Amino acid sequence: MPSKQKTLLFLSGFVASIGSFAVICACLGTTEWVSSEVAFKNGNSTGFVTVEYGLFKGTSVRIVTNGIEALPVHFQVADILKDNAKTIHVFVILFLVLGLLCSFVTSAITCLNSVSNPYLTFLGPIGVYTWASINAFLVLLVLSLCAANTEITGVPKLIAISLDEFNDEFNKSQQTYGYSFWLLLLSMFLNIATIIVIYIYHHARYSERREQERPLEKASQDVILF
Repeated sequence: MPSKQKTLLFLSGFVASIGSFAVICACLGTTEWVSSEVAFKNGNSTGFVTVEYGLFKGTSVRIVTNGIEALPVHFQVADILKDNAKTIHVFVILFLVLGLLCSFVTSAITCLNSVSNPYLTFLGPIGVYTWASINAFLVLLVLSLCAANTEITGVPKLIAISLDEFNDEFNKSQQTYGYSFWLLLLSMFLNIATIIVIYIYHHARYSERREQERPLEKASQDVILF
């Protein structure tokens, strides 16, 4: 049976890793990723189109400067995006799903170590380091790809153009990122916290073993001298 210290530390790692799992689930299921206002001009009238979307669904509303607001249009993101923008978006979803899997594996390993002592090395701290690190890297990659798709590829403007029914001339757009986007930072920090907690145990365990080996080394030297 594991020691009390090991149980507490691995349980802390389990809480952090399962928290990362829950955060990624929430990010996958919510639509508050990106909100954008795309300015347009149509003859003598001007206005903007608000585009709000997540990984799967979104909403667009056309608002003229004088206050006339059209009915909101709901759309499927996958049906709107094309070419490079769609490819990047698919990778964002794929990396998030892989991150979800990594969080699950990390939580399983930490939970297993809190109640038993697995013999396989990869089911110990090394496994936690590996899966939590991969998860943190995938989350960072998702944040970078999503921001690049929004700012460089111009997904909000592409969506506004695709949904346009008034032959508007679209100009610049202004983006803000919703809580679904920023929550991924929390997931990354939780993975880092998991690694730190398990490292504390691993380092303490290594130091304890070194202390136990020193009397044996000293005794061997005494035998040799004798």
